[in-house]
Amino acid sequence: MQRERSRTNAPPEAVYADRAERFDREAVAQQRAVRLYGRLRLALFTASIAGAWWLFATGHGTPAWLLLAASAALFVVFVARHVAARLRMRRAELMADFNREGIARIARTWDDLRPPPDAPAAPGSAPPRDHDYADDLDLSGHASLLHLIGVCGTPPGGRTLQAWLLEAADPDTVALRQDAVAEMAGALDFRDGLAAEGRIAATRAQAPPAAVSPEAAEASFLRWAEGEGWLPAHRWLRAASFVLPPINVAAISLCSLGMVPIPALVWPLLISALVLVPRWRSIHAVFEAADDGESGVRRYAPILRHLRDAPLDSRYAAALRERLGAEPGAGDRKAAGAGPGGSSAEHSVAGERARPRNAPEEIAALRRLLDMAEVRRSPLVHIPLALVLHWDVQVLAALERWKARSGSRVRGWLGAVGEAEALAALAALAADHPDWTMPVLDPEARTLKARALGHPLLPPQECVRNDVEIGPAGSFLLVTGSNMSGKSTLLRAAGLNAVLAQAGGPVCAEELRMPPLRIMTSIRIEDSLTEGVSYFLAGLQRLKGVVDAAAGPRPHTLYLLDEILQGTNSAERRIAARTVLRQLLATPAIGAVTTHDLSLGDADDLTARAVAVHFTESVEDDDEELTFDYRLRRGIATSTNALRLLEMAGLGDADGR
Repeated sequence: MQRERSRTNAPPEAVYADRAERFDREAVAQQRAVRLYGRLRLALFTASIAGAWWLFATGHGTPAWLLLAASAALFVVFVARHVAARLRMRRAELMADFNREGIARIARTWDDLRPPPDAPAAPGSAPPRDHDYADDLDLSGHASLLHLIGVCGTPPGGRTLQAWLLEAADPDTVALRQDAVAEMAGALDFRDGLAAEGRIAATRAQAPPAAVSPEAAEASFLRWAEGEGWLPAHRWLRAASFVLPPINVAAISLCSLGMVPIPALVWPLLISALVLVPRWRSIHAVFEAADDGESGVRRYAPILRHLRDAPLDSRYAAALRERLGAEPGAGDRKAAGAGPGGSSAEHSVAGERARPRNAPEEIAALRRLLDMAEVRRSPLVHIPLALVLHWDVQVLAALERWKARSGSRVRGWLGAVGEAEALAALAALAADHPDWTMPVLDPEARTLKARALGHPLLPPQECVRNDVEIGPAGSFLLVTGSNMSGKSTLLRAAGLNAVLAQAGGPVCAEELRMPPLRIMTSIRIEDSLTEGVSYFLAGLQRLKGVVDAAAGPRPHTLYLLDEILQGTNSAERRIAARTVLRQLLATPAIGAVTTHDLSLGDADDLTARAVAVHFTESVEDDDEELTFDYRLRRGIATSTNALRLLEMAGLGDADGR
């Protein structure tokens, strides 16, 4: 995006609009090609049938058969071209949609974006209510951070992005991600292509039966790929698959030439049936485990090719491409139980052991093998192949050779896809907002210091930015102000930008420097009737977690507390809040606290350690309506507006009568 703007000097919205229009034109052109090939197929079919009928009717049988054979070959070519044109059309449509979504992301028109993914998807992560900050900072759900940047098309991409947002990375990893994100932000064609391939895979990710999710099918496939083979425990079956198919083929050939009687054909086939039929169910169960249906693993070859050929030079991108490459010596391993010979399915993958294959090639080879295993679903074709050539055993042997060669690498390939999509999602955020910056994660920093910090989820034209500094340890930022003035928004702005910074993404600020931090929040407290937890007790439990984290080892904690312990009377709340603050100030943590209680920091020991800032409002003279400028000011707030809001809501007057 940066390279695109440097040439056109256009804002991101204009660049996205131009690209969406371009891809729309490309989709229309491909649609015409789809229609053309459809008509050619129909015309060819009609002409070949009519021509063959006329030739047969006039006694020209040989030319008729030649015509049908040539027509069939040409028909296959037209089908392939038709399918390719449809795929190009779909890819162009998706890339146009992705660019239109870019415009919606910038404007924060949430209803025009794809629905947000469920959260959390990271294995072992806590649900939002129990996470350190996920629920309080709106990481998931409608109009959330994941709704804004959740452009990942594949399950690995969604899981990786969520994991990065739910758990901070170390400074070295953050630096690598930042370089990759900055590079990808300018690589529009790469990001559009990656999004299109991911979404094409997702549209096919409806694994039969429908009750099986793509994630479950993927997990089942990985268990097969990383597990033990089936054939090593049935070596005699593998030996039979070498001996019986040549005998069967020879018997059929000799019988068709009249050189041997029919019993000579029946006996080999009967022996094959006795050997194979009792094992069909077990073999097909292995096929089902290896076959991920439409879950996406076998559909990843285009995505992997896109990553392998990516025009990116960052260290992170180079490492991803290296992970997708062939491993030295990988092609020399043999599947247990695989013999030196073989036929049909094995010969279709002959030469795979000759050299290591990279990820796209191996996934394509897997897809071919799984397509060959699909023959079992057509009894009229499957039974002759299975009895004569021992087709199932041959395909299974080839699959297990593939597993021995590449099964342990698949998880890494999927991880590379996930990381690339997560980087591209953060890169889209950087491309959408050229006025955002890459933060500095400095282990030596003692404060979180930001210039022109804003809330990432607010539309740019509505986002008011403020200079903010939280820390050093032993002090706290005390934020006061009237209702609706922006106190909670400031906490969330600081928290969300810290999350993005430690995920490796850009931040909504002109400058941000911070140390590695564990983010702990207490903003959105919920009681629980089923668990017998009151609002006040829920607040206490949350604060206990914050205090425990603050007293823990590095990284130090950033605590963001909104209206501490609202669920009790003001006198006890003030005492409890001061007690909590004193415990936090005794730790290496840094943090910010909002309150309506202007006397919270009046205690001598807290007054000296509180950095007081506030928001305020103004009243228009003509209509007496409250207005807010959301500008942060020094000192304690000097105004309140609760009674004014009461009057505006029609529930009383400002005099309290």
